[in-house]
Amino acid sequence: MRRTLAALPMLLALGTVAQAAPPVAASTAAAPAPSALLQFQHDLVSILALRDDAGHLTAAAILARSTPNLPPVLSFAQLLARAEAATGAGPEVSWIALADCDHAAASACPAPAALQRLQRQAPQNAAVWMLALDVAARAGDTAAERAALARAAGATEYSTYYGRLLQTTLIGASALPMPAAVVHELAGARGNANAAGFAIAAGNVMFLPSPSLAPAFALCRKADRDAALRADCLKLAHLLAWGDTVIARNAGLALHERLAATASDKAHYAEERRTVAWQTQQYAQLMLRARSTPAIAAKAVTLGADGGTENSIMLGLLRAFDIPLQPPLHWTPKPLQAHE
Repeated sequence: MRRTLAALPMLLALGTVAQAAPPVAASTAAAPAPSALLQFQHDLVSILALRDDAGHLTAAAILARSTPNLPPVLSFAQLLARAEAATGAGPEVSWIALADCDHAAASACPAPAALQRLQRQAPQNAAVWMLALDVAARAGDTAAERAALARAAGATEYSTYYGRLLQTTLIGASALPMPAAVVHELAGARGNANAAGFAIAAGNVMFLPSPSLAPAFALCRKADRDAALRADCLKLAHLLAWGDTVIARNAGLALHERLAATASDKAHYAEERRTVAWQTQQYAQLMLRARSTPAIAAKAVTLGADGGTENSIMLGLLRAFDIPLQPPLHWTPKPLQAHE
């Protein structure tokens, strides 16, 4: 299990990676004065914790995870337990609970109880079985790896609940008026509140659990010698390509390209990957502009609040501002520069 980079374009645009770091260990040393952002998150958690519904408690838990020096009653674990027990709690809450583990001990994460619960709640979600595959790979259990891959291939979707969790956190981040100091800290002197609110939500969701795709790709390298394995890998590639994050889509296309039976198929999937790279770069550049362009930031928040996938948010934003979805004929990907 690793951190997802699905929100990377927004985070590159707004420079908020550091604020979404995992919980800070308790310390007896005097704590420095909190930044405006951390103080705002502390206040948000305090307000959201007064509610008793799953949505607000989930947002509180997500925000608490990156907010240091909270009292025990407002800790990630306490708020998560309340969210899990609340009416309406779904598999997205169990997904967050995967992170309720000892990160210093690799074998403890993802949290076993949460993973078992997800296998019951969402057996048709390939991402759940990809987590199980990751656990089996770290344990060296090749039989369990193959079984998990088969379960993933037999699923009907691949979802990390990105859209629901971003929606929930966006709503949570709007529980209090956005202070000007937070806007300045996240989006600069010409920033706007919507850009800052999206950065808070995307930054925190970015650091929620996500399956490692490496074990599945390693297994699928053997597909040329195993027809059943090849069939499962092709099914997984399809699910990933239609998954809920940009990384999943790109990974699915890459797996399709690797397994392609003909040169023309291989070229087709390579071109699809080039298209995704173009869309991602244009999205990142739009989000850079969102800091000082309220209309772009407002549209991003609207799309995020609708609960769509990361892919639908990206494509919706590109369409809204008339950015072509297909790259120019001779365009090749380039690294995004911080000043762009």
